[in-house]
Amino acid sequence: MSLFTKAVATAAAVVAVLATAAPAHAGVHPATVETVPVTVDSSNQSGWWNPLAVVDGVTYFAYNVPGSASDRHQVHLGARAADGTWTSGCLRTAAGACADFLDDNGHNQPSIAVDGNGMIHAFVSMHHEPWHYFRSTAAGDVTSLVDVSSEMPDAGAAISYPVTAPGADGDVWLMVRVGADPQGRRDGVLYHYDPATSTWSRETVIGAAVGHSFYPDDLEVDAAGLVHVLWEWGPWPADPYRHLGSYAVYDPAAHGFTDIGGSALPTPIRPDTAGAVVWRPYAAGEGIGDAVPAVQTAKMSLVDGELVGIAYRYASDTENDFDVMWATWDGSAWSSETLIDATALGSGVSTIAALDTTSFGSKTRVYAVVALQDCGVVKSQAVMLESADGRTGWSVEPVGDALTGQQRLRAATTDAGTDVLYLSAPATPGGGTLRYAEVPRSGQKREGGSLADIVSALRGDSGGVNLARTGTATASSQLRADTAAEKAIDGGCSDASRWISAASDTQPTITVEWDGAAALDVVRVRSGYSVGPAAASVLRDFTVQVRTSGGWVPIGSFDDNTLNTVVVDAQGLTADAVRLLITDPSASDTDVARVYEIEAIAAP
Repeated sequence: MSLFTKAVATAAAVVAVLATAAPAHAGVHPATVETVPVTVDSSNQSGWWNPLAVVDGVTYFAYNVPGSASDRHQVHLGARAADGTWTSGCLRTAAGACADFLDDNGHNQPSIAVDGNGMIHAFVSMHHEPWHYFRSTAAGDVTSLVDVSSEMPDAGAAISYPVTAPGADGDVWLMVRVGADPQGRRDGVLYHYDPATSTWSRETVIGAAVGHSFYPDDLEVDAAGLVHVLWEWGPWPADPYRHLGSYAVYDPAAHGFTDIGGSALPTPIRPDTAGAVVWRPYAAGEGIGDAVPAVQTAKMSLVDGELVGIAYRYASDTENDFDVMWATWDGSAWSSETLIDATALGSGVSTIAALDTTSFGSKTRVYAVVALQDCGVVKSQAVMLESADGRTGWSVEPVGDALTGQQRLRAATTDAGTDVLYLSAPATPGGGTLRYAEVPRSGQKREGGSLADIVSALRGDSGGVNLARTGTATASSQLRADTAAEKAIDGGCSDASRWISAASDTQPTITVEWDGAAALDVVRVRSGYSVGPAAASVLRDFTVQVRTSGGWVPIGSFDDNTLNTVVVDAQGLTADAVRLLITDPSASDTDVARVYEIEAIAAP
C-alpha cells in the first residue's frame, strides 16, 4: 500500500502534491487543481474511457503507470478520501503480482465502476483481446483488486473499449465492442452485473451491421434504471474516422430500445435503422469509409432522465481538423452548434480526442482540450465551456495550467454539483502527470474569458502580428547554401528550415529587419535540432537586441540556455529590427548556431 499525502498537512508535503487555485478571469468560480504524486505511463490516454468514479465523498482514479519494460504498463487505482488523503494499489494477478500489459496508446485504458456494495470493478488494457477484468475483494479498497476475468460471459471473445456506468439499484452496466470478424462486423454489446449474486450476464446486443464496427462513446443510467447509450459507427474492421453518431435508451424491464422520441427500435440497431437515433447523419457524399466528414469521441449529459445534449468532435472537410460541437434534440429534430472552431483560432491549433459534459441545476458544461503545435512542441490547455438557463451563449475559461504535451480528461459530478475532473498529461517532459480538479457550480456569475485569449496564452504572446515574417534576414555566416538566414523567418519549424551558422564562425550574428517601426510585445527565439539531446543543440549564450530610433537596445541575455524556445519581453519598445549576438552557439560537438525561427510579435 502507498499513502499519498496532500499539501495540506505540512510545508514539506508540497513536494509530493502541488495544490493550486486557478481562477483565470475575474468573476469565475475558482477551480482547485492538485497534482497526484504519481508518474503515469505514456499510454494513459483515451477518449472513450471512464477512469473516474465519485462515491460517498471518495474519488477513485484508475491510471496506467510504467510497467516491466518501456512498452508495457501496470494499472493502478487511487482513492482520494474526503480529507484529501490518497491511497493506491495495483491490479493483481491470481498469483499476487501486479498485472503487466503491453502498451497500445488510445486503446488499452482503464474504465471503472463502484457497485452498491462498494466493490470496485475495473476493465483494463483490452484491444480486440479476451477479458481483463478485476474486482476488489473488500468494499472501497483499491489495494484488493484481483483478476476475475474468468467470471465474464463470452469467454475468449475479442473485447475493446469498455465503458462503465453505475446502475440505479447498486448494479453496474458495461458497454464494449465485441469482434465478430468471421461475419465481417464488430458489435456493440451491453452487459449487466447483479451485486446480489455477484455475477455478470450478457444483456443485449446494442448495434451490429455487416461491414461496420461499433465504437462505444458513453453510457449513463438514470434514476429510473433506464440505460442511455451513445456510440458511433466506423468501417469494419477498424478506422480512426467514424460516422453516424447515435443515441438510444434501453429499458431493462422491457428488454428493448427506444429512440429519443420514445419510438421502439429493433434489436440490434443498425446504421440505417429508422427513427431519431442518429444525431450526426451523413453529409452529402459522405460514406462509412471516408476520413472526412467524420466524428471522433462523444459524451452526453442527462438531467432527471432526459438528455440535455451531446458534446462531440467533428471534422467537416479537413482530415484531423476536429471542432468541438454540441448536439441537442428539440422534440422533433437533432441540431448541432459549434463550440470550438479550431481553424478559426489560428495556425497550429487543434482539439484533443478527449472531452466530457456535465449538467446540474441550471448549468451545463463541456470540458475539452485545446492544443497548439508550436515549432515542434505541443502545448495544451483544458478548458470549460458553460451555458446557463436564462443566458445566451457559452462562457469559456481554462481549467488548471497549460502543460507541454496532450491532455486527456474525464468528469463526474458530486451530489452538491461540483465537477471532479481527471486530467492526464501522459507526455509531460520528465514523466506523465495526473491531476485532480474540482470546479464548483456555486459562486459569482462568470465573466470574461475567450478561446482566443486561451490560445494567445499558449502561444506566449498577445496575438499580435509576427513582424519578422514580413521582413528580411541577414547573417554573419551560413553552414550551407540551404541554411541561409531567411530560413529563420520562413514560418517553418522543421530541421530543413533552419538558419545554421558556419562552423568557423565562433560568434555568429543574425539580423531581421522590417519596414516601419512598431511597438513590440515579445521576441521569440526557437533553436535546436530534433536529433540528439535538445539541450546540446539549442543556442547556448546569446543576447537579443531590438533597434529603436536611438539605436540597438538589449532586451534579454541568456547564459547556458537549454530551452528550445526563449521568449523575451520587448517592453513595448518601438523597433524596426531585431538581432541575435551569439557568443557560444551550442554545446554540441559541431558548435554552430541552429535557429528555427525568430519571431518579433507586435504589441496589440
